[in-house]
Amino acid sequence: MKISFLPVSDHRFKKSPFFECNNRKDTLYGLYNNRLYPIDSSYDEIEHYKHMRSKCCLYDVPETPLKIVGKDSVNFLNKLFTRDISKLEIGKAGYAIACNHQGGVVMDGVLMKPNQDEFIYVQANGDFLNWAEAHIEDFDVSISDFDSWVLQIQGPTSLDVLEAVTSIKTKDFPYYAVRETEINGTSFYISRSGWTGERGFEIYSKNADFDGVELWNYLLNKGKSAGLMASDVSSMHIRRIEAGILDYGTDIDKSLNPFELGLERLVHVDKDEFIGRDALIKTNERSVRLKGVICEDTPLIRGNKLVDSEGDLGFVSAGAWSPTLDKGIGLVRLEKSKPAGYKVKAITSSGTYDAEIVELPFYDAEKKLTK
Repeated sequence: MKISFLPVSDHRFKKSPFFECNNRKDTLYGLYNNRLYPIDSSYDEIEHYKHMRSKCCLYDVPETPLKIVGKDSVNFLNKLFTRDISKLEIGKAGYAIACNHQGGVVMDGVLMKPNQDEFIYVQANGDFLNWAEAHIEDFDVSISDFDSWVLQIQGPTSLDVLEAVTSIKTKDFPYYAVRETEINGTSFYISRSGWTGERGFEIYSKNADFDGVELWNYLLNKGKSAGLMASDVSSMHIRRIEAGILDYGTDIDKSLNPFELGLERLVHVDKDEFIGRDALIKTNERSVRLKGVICEDTPLIRGNKLVDSEGDLGFVSAGAWSPTLDKGIGLVRLEKSKPAGYKVKAITSSGTYDAEIVELPFYDAEKKLTK
C-alpha cells in the first residue's frame, strides 16, 4: 500500500486505549475521525496477509461507534438512512448508507441493534455526528459519540478466539449477528463482521474506561492456539479490495449516488421520506461507476489513471498486488460505466500496462468465507 507520511503534532488527535501496543519507532499512523491508528508497523504485509487468510490477526481500527437512543430512534434513523431500519431485528446488524438531499452518499457504516433500547452506528471517516444532529428536529432521540473503541479479529480461525474469550457459541452467532458479552470481566458489544471479507468479529467498548493494553494482551494470549497475531491495516487493505469492500473518503464520497456505487439494494424508496429520496427517484445516473480493475503485470495504486483510445476513463481509488489472484487489482472510479471485460490501459509510475474492468468483488461473491 503506497502511502506518503508527514511528521505532525499529535496533541489534537485521540489515541486509542491500544496505542502503546503498537507504538514503536517504526510505526506510522493514519488519521481517521480525529483518531490515530497504526497504518504501517513495518510488517511484511504479504506475510501478514497470508497469516490472516490462513489463521487470524488482531487489528486496532479507528471506526467511531455512535449511540442512538430515544422513543423516536427508528423514525429518526429511517430519515437518515436509505434502507428500512424498522426491519432490523434485535441482535442483528446491517450495512447502512446516508445521502444528502441531492442523493450523494455522505456516510457508510454498520448499524447494530444490540438490545431493545439502543442502536449503534459504526460510522466511517467524516463528520456524520453533526450532520445527524442537524436533522433531529422534533424527534425524541439523541445521538452521541460515547467514546467507544474498536478491535477486529479476522481470519478463518477467528471464531475459535471468540469462543475462547466469551461465552458465545459460534453456532448461535451467525454472520452480522450482534451481542453484548463480557471479555476478561468487562462488558463489550460484539458483531460478527469485519473489513476483510474473511470470517471474523469486531469488539466495541462501551466507553474508554478500561485497560486497553490488558485486553490486547489477554486476546493474544487466549488466541495462541488459533494462531492469533497482532497486525496493522496494510494486510487488511489488500483483502478488503479483493472483497470489494468500500472505504468512505477513499472510494466513496458525496459525488456518487448509491446506484453508481452498486448499492441499489440499500435504497428502499417504498418506505417513508428519507433524506435524498426524491433525488434518487428522479436521477438518471443509475449505471455503476465504481468497479474493479485487474492488471496481470504490475501492482496498482491509488491515483493510477485508466485510459482507452478515446482518452481518460477514470482512476484507481485503491489498489494492491493480490497474492491470491497473483495480479494487480484495484477499485476504479469511472467517468462512465464500462462492462466487465472492457480493455483499458493503466498508467503507473513504472509504465503503461494492459488492464481489464471486472465486476466486484474479485472473488467469493456469495460471501462463503464470512459465513
